[in-house]
Amino acid sequence: MSKNKFILKFMFVLMCPLVLAGCDRSAKERDKAVAQAEQAKAELEKAKAVLGQTQSERDELKGDIAKISEQWEKAKSDLVTVTKAYDELKGGIGKLTDERDKAVNEVKDTKAIVETLNEQLKEKARQVREFEELTKELQATVEKLEGQVKQTEKPAAEESKEQSPVEVVDSNNG
Repeated sequence: MSKNKFILKFMFVLMCPLVLAGCDRSAKERDKAVAQAEQAKAELEKAKAVLGQTQSERDELKGDIAKISEQWEKAKSDLVTVTKAYDELKGGIGKLTDERDKAVNEVKDTKAIVETLNEQLKEKARQVREFEELTKELQATVEKLEGQVKQTEKPAAEESKEQSPVEVVDSNNG
């Protein structure tokens, strides 16, 4: 708008000498005024061309500004989305870290239980070996006693056959 006012003022200033020159002036002055008018007209055309180019550039800049504004809004929107995703990931990482720590503690507890059970198993295995040894000893003792019983029964059976048939009464049965 201010460029249009400038052009109008410029034309007014250029037209004033023509109007003031009047008809009575000499041809030389009139030619001078016409030359000034032509010059003013040429400058006006140049100014119009510059104004048109300036307006075109302004329109391009407005378009660029609109595009940049759209890109800015999209970038802000993308930033919000990325920030939300980051926050969600951060929360997920926190949960995973807690779960990992819990799992590590459970593994430690399980290892302690396994070690305790291994110790108990070793103790039970030792006890089983002791019982097996005792069982072998007892079996050997039983076999030895059975052998002794058989040896003592043979002479007693032979003696009782030589004597009369006497009924052997078991004192336990009564």
